[in-house]
This record gives sequence, structure tokens and C-alpha cells, in this order.
Amino acid sequence: MTADAEGNDLEKVFIPVTGFLAVQLTGEPTWVDPTEGSATPLVLPEGYVKVGLFKQDGGPQDGGDKEDDLEFFQEGYKLGGSKSRTLQVTLAEFNDIVRQLTTGKTPDTNGMIVVDGDNDATFPMFEVLKGKNGMSLRRNGLGRIQTVEPDQSTRGETSGNAVTFDWIRNDEWGGFYREWLVAPNTPKRLTSVAVTSETGGTLPTNLKAGATLKLGAKATYTDGTNGMVTTQATFTSLDKTIATVSGSTLTLIKAGTAKVTATVNKVTSATASITVAAAA
Repeated sequence: MTADAEGNDLEKVFIPVTGFLAVQLTGEPTWVDPTEGSATPLVLPEGYVKVGLFKQDGGPQDGGDKEDDLEFFQEGYKLGGSKSRTLQVTLAEFNDIVRQLTTGKTPDTNGMIVVDGDNDATFPMFEVLKGKNGMSLRRNGLGRIQTVEPDQSTRGETSGNAVTFDWIRNDEWGGFYREWLVAPNTPKRLTSVAVTSETGGTLPTNLKAGATLKLGAKATYTDGTNGMVTTQATFTSLDKTIATVSGSTLTLIKAGTAKVTATVNKVTSATASITVAAAA
């Protein structure tokens, strides 16, 4: 669907259906390359680990704040207050990654840590939201935990930790994070079919009656690629008094112009013509 007369396009409405959050908790901070960030499939740098499942009502929620503007005695003069960006998710899993993320501690061999507060370190984060329309929203930047709010334990219900992260402004980038909006993968479609020789080459233009010829079919797709699809093709002779086709074998009967088409997935080729001379 394209935009309607009002400029509205339902296919551009972003309805999240899944996603994940990955963090790099050890080593020197590593950032996703701008080109790699838009690639499909997405490959995260070594060291990034996913934090696991979110609660159904605890998917990524953006937030932000802005300090009051600084005004001057002279009317009309002011300096804008500093801005902030936040991200909140409710982590449903209580695994070692989540424990290390929220406390900054690594469990010992007994699975024990000493909790004395929230993790106050900074670390790279990569957030991904996948939409119903196939689009993908991706963000990569430096984060820090602002608050951790554990859910109250309720019998028979999923509990979790609502974690709010501050995005830390990166002066090198000039912003809080890099953001990609990746278009959905469009499967390539067959656009045209050409009748060729068995090897994909050009058909001979002149043959004599009684000769046989192995036909081929080459398909071209919407992404510009092409390839042989002979085994998927159905060949048809348009004048069976001049030539007949059995499978992919063309048999020339008498002098005239043999005309052949190939059909693959309901896409029919332009007519290929071969001039047939009388047998010697």
C-alpha cells in the first residue's frame, strides 16, 4: 500500500511485536558500525549479551526530560535546559546476566553475590524493536542504570525487574545514540523469463528441419539477479506444424519460423523465434 490522498500510509505504522536488549558488560566499549547496524541478519559485536525475556506489558518504553530554561533579565533571551533520554524495560528473566547487569556483581561458584546497591557503571547497549510491518528499529549507545524496581511477587504471575536506563550523550556522535530504521526484507520476485539454449546462451537463429535442440529458461528477479530455471519451466511451441516440444527438447518439423515460449510460476517469456530451413 502507498500513501493515500491524505498522505497516510498504514504500512508505515509501527506496531511492535518482539525485540530484545543486549548489553556489553565487560571489556572496552564496542559500537556497532553504521553499515552493520542496518544489515539483515544483524550481527552484534563480540561481547554483547542479550538480557532475556521482557514481561508482556514491560516492553521497551522511551522517556526523557528537560531542565527548565535559563532566562535573563532582558526579555526574550534564554538558554535551553539540558535534555535527557531514558529507556525502561521490565526484565522477566532472573538469570546471571540480569543479576550482573542490575548489581554490577558476578555470582561466585555458589551463585552468590553481595548486593549493596544498583550497578552504577556505564556500558554499551543495543536495543531492537521489530514491527508487525516487518520494519526494525535499532539503537546503540552508552547506558547507565537509573533505577531498578522489582515487582511484588504474586502467586502464579510473572514477576520482573523494571529497569530504567539513562542514555549517556556521546559527544563524538553528537547525540544519545545511533538509531536505524530498517525497511522490511522484501522477498525477490520473478519478473521475466527468457528462452535460451540449454547452457543459458543465445538460441541459434537458423536450423534445418529434422534437427533437435535442448532449450533452457533464464529468470530475472526484482533485485536484478538472474539464474537458470529450466527444470521449473514449461515450454510451448506456438505452431506445432513447424516444431514440437517434449520437456525441454525442441524438434523442428518443417521449414518456417518456430516460435517458442517458456512459463515459470505464471510468468511467460517473450516469444523466441528460430528460422527453420528445409532439410537437405
